[in-house]
Amino acid sequence: MSEYMKRKILKTISTIDSLNMEEIEKLNIGIEIQDFTEPNLSLNEINMIIHRYKAKLKEFKNIKALHGPFLDLKPSSPDKLIREVSYNRYLYTINAAKELNIDYLIFHSQINPYLNQPSIRKLNNIQSREFWEAILKEVPDYKGIILLENIFEETPSMLKELIETINLPNVKINLDIGHANLGKVTLEEWIKELKDYIFYIHIHSNDGLYDNHQAPTLGEIKELYYLLDKYNINPVLSLEYNVDSLEEEIKKYR
Repeated sequence: MSEYMKRKILKTISTIDSLNMEEIEKLNIGIEIQDFTEPNLSLNEINMIIHRYKAKLKEFKNIKALHGPFLDLKPSSPDKLIREVSYNRYLYTINAAKELNIDYLIFHSQINPYLNQPSIRKLNNIQSREFWEAILKEVPDYKGIILLENIFEETPSMLKELIETINLPNVKINLDIGHANLGKVTLEEWIKELKDYIFYIHIHSNDGLYDNHQAPTLGEIKELYYLLDKYNINPVLSLEYNVDSLEEEIKKYR
């Protein structure tokens, strides 16, 4: 790997109470905040979490990402009330990301691969584009990248159609390789098909049956690095699994 392809490593943080800033700064890595995936936070709790992170991250110079809520949300739902709930959830998360100067903000694609009739796929994508155009106009001063993450898709085709229909310069893809492993095609096919849009990758592994979020093997890490070099991309790599020793785990990626 050439010097310009030096990897950008992050570690996911489930809650602010699990954040060890001393260790993160010692290892010179970034963080992905996941507190906001909890769907039942009150506005007071959200504001308190933002306040605490602002204090902890005041002098932090590395990459900061934030994972937004995802349970039962559907920005392109034909149901107006579902769209409104999704809009409000997404909007407070974008505002939190702005407050914390977040570089990458992650939402699930919310694609249902079984709703694959061509006219339904097209309508879903168009309504998604309208959603993102509208919501980003409300927060024009958020300068980070919005990432859409594969979740239930079995191949990359529907996600590629979605991202190309949205067609906004600050909306890209977070490729979750654990979720991809539960699909029908190889990791290489995911990367080959989506390489122009992949700005970020969630790294974890599983048994091919369930979304276990287990540590990848050294072989899986080497395969990923081989494919990133082969297709000449250098996305942010976020470790989305628990580790006993973060210091020892990071050595596998450097």
